[in-house]
Amino acid sequence: MTRTLVMGDPQGPFDKLLEVLDRHAALDGDRLAGDVVLVSIGDHFDYDFHDWQSAGQQGLRLLRWLAGHDASQVRLLLGNHDASRVMELVAISDERFAAARAFAQALDGDPACNARFLAAFPELPSSGLAGRDYASFSVEQRALIIELLLAGRFDLALVGELADGRVVLLTHAGITRRELAMLGAPAEPTPIAATLQTRLATAIDEVRADWLRGIPTPLSLEPLHVAGIPGEEGGGLLYHRPTNPDRRGADRAWGLAAPRPRRFDPRTLPLGLTQIAGHTGHNKCLTELGGWATQAARGRKHGGIRTLRLAGETVIYDLGVAAPAAGVADLILIDGELRRVPAAEVALLPLARLC
Repeated sequence: MTRTLVMGDPQGPFDKLLEVLDRHAALDGDRLAGDVVLVSIGDHFDYDFHDWQSAGQQGLRLLRWLAGHDASQVRLLLGNHDASRVMELVAISDERFAAARAFAQALDGDPACNARFLAAFPELPSSGLAGRDYASFSVEQRALIIELLLAGRFDLALVGELADGRVVLLTHAGITRRELAMLGAPAEPTPIAATLQTRLATAIDEVRADWLRGIPTPLSLEPLHVAGIPGEEGGGLLYHRPTNPDRRGADRAWGLAAPRPRRFDPRTLPLGLTQIAGHTGHNKCLTELGGWATQAARGRKHGGIRTLRLAGETVIYDLGVAAPAAGVADLILIDGELRRVPAAEVALLPLARLC
């Protein structure tokens, strides 16, 4: 009998990932067990901007190991950290990026110094991208992402079934009514996933000839996912995170800005749709969602599988997979914060099957 497991953002040391899989009896030696199908929710790089060199090599090792399994056994969803290698960072050299990273980290995160960074590196969106978010970038990573995209190994969306029978949409960061309107699809997992998969295949076909000739043409998923441009960070499908725009300290103008939103209001989740996504860990959700978090959720600091539910106009963020309910929107969040949480506490989400 096949066991299907969904793994949150695998941003952490390769050996730690293997320990997590082993604790779930998902390994046979140094490979996945023959009865296991594993879905990675995306983001395979950039877990430590301090030790960026080790983090970069670990990410390569991890992604190569996953991709070394047959596509029938390992499915790879595209995350923003994966996509950035062929979007914002598609043309930069190792030497140029190393200089940008050093410059950005010397600024020590001071936003007032971002103008100095942009004057020195006008091809990049921000100092934070080079010094923190994508600090472990290398040309070797970009080459691997291109190879896997051309081979059809990355997915933009998948459809699965939970043990309770609910059919679910799997993407890296979730979809809202914004993306649904752009896709022109009903709020149902199968047509949404099919449309997203077609969008990714079309985007790859548009750059395939250039990539095969070594021409650094950026992949584009616009307007669904908007890559960063000089002086302005990206937003949309693979970047956005849930937020309470009415909480104290929320920056609505920045977070919800069109056409590149960095945040989304959970009240824009499509009702009747159950989703699984990674991208946003529990600690970040506590900060962003404020009073929508239950007492149980506030009692945990990091990690775990959680559900963000919209019922009418009521938003609830709680631990675990919420029980089925009619007419609600459920976003099951599975980024287990691998880099912070002990391997023994990292959960994998079981599915009845992939559809």
